Amino acid sequence: MRSWLVGLVMLVPAAATAGSEGADAEIAAQAERAFRQGVESKTRLLEARKHFADTADLCLELHRRGIRSADLYRNLGNAAVLADRWPEAIWAYHVGLKLYPNDAELHAQLAFVRGKVLYPASGKGQPEPDYWPVWLYRPTVLELSTIAAFFYALTWIGAAAAVFRRATRIYLATAIALLVAVASGLALWHALEQADLDRQAPLVIVAENTPLYRGNGTSYPPHPDMPILPRGMEVRQQHRRGTWLQIRLTSGEIGWLPRSRVLVVEPWIE
Repeated sequence: MRSWLVGLVMLVPAAATAGSEGADAEIAAQAERAFRQGVESKTRLLEARKHFADTADLCLELHRRGIRSADLYRNLGNAAVLADRWPEAIWAYHVGLKLYPNDAELHAQLAFVRGKVLYPASGKGQPEPDYWPVWLYRPTVLELSTIAAFFYALTWIGAAAAVFRRATRIYLATAIALLVAVASGLALWHALEQADLDRQAPLVIVAENTPLYRGNGTSYPPHPDMPILPRGMEVRQQHRRGTWLQIRLTSGEIGWLPRSRVLVVEPWIE
């Protein structure tokens, strides 16, 4: 719990650099106090949950006011878990990871809270797999572009040198440069594809158990394969029509649900 409080304290000076520094700092201080009250009330479950819910609401207000911090999303997610609002926690961890993809604690907390989702016995709708090892640094698109361009140029330089020198070491160095250029190029392609997917079909978190319909209204029949989506399920938005979203499960099923019943992970954050 100590790291939780330290993170909130660190938000105060960060918030103080924003336009409404006084108000932002006060909200951060209120969030810290609410969390402390929740810890002190841990033997009184309902009272503790109320304090943790207040903490989550205050952290969410900082997000709305433009504060961006790995600590903020970690604290928001942790408070939401303790307040039994863990779909909101999944949302917070995803938002944090979009900005800070190498934060190991955010990855760990997301994996933990995903275990609370009651998926159907068929296994449909399980989260999208992440094949990137948690321990391996995740370079940004800019970093991948730079690495790919550098080693691509190095490959051509090595190939030209090999023509004149014909040395084994040059051949080996050129082959290594080519491998790195290809690997970084493939990683760049994957990162750009993922970014395009996030723009075209944003990730959506089901906020509460909700029916999935065949069309954009309750007059349509329930989806035959997934009539009810469990809260915390992660799906992709396909279309929006009025107050309804068409979503697609990771297992391929497509249906409609009210926009008010989900949390959308925005494709980018200013």
